[in-house]
Amino acid sequence: MEPCFERITPHWLNRSHVYTGSIGPAFTSFNYRLEMDEESRTIHAAVYSKLCYEKAEDVEKNLFNWDEPGVEELKNWLQSRYEAYKEREGETDARKLK
Repeated sequence: MEPCFERITPHWLNRSHVYTGSIGPAFTSFNYRLEMDEESRTIHAAVYSKLCYEKAEDVEKNLFNWDEPGVEELKNWLQSRYEAYKEREGETDARKLK
């Protein structure tokens, strides 16, 4: 699993209402966005590539519980979407994107 996904925990998510991250060089990167809903204790997750979230045309979204099992599902989903991105982009070595 990518180190940037491994460090995500329910407690770590308390640091911000919205968190964004990316893997890879600008304009060709795998991007993700996590938005925490404190009222429903859920995480609204999205992955996209190459553009900012608001303008990306390939946004894929999912919803997770903001607890230990939910965060584990989130991390696995992020990793699977990253693997699909690498395959789609023809990248076989994840380290080349870093």
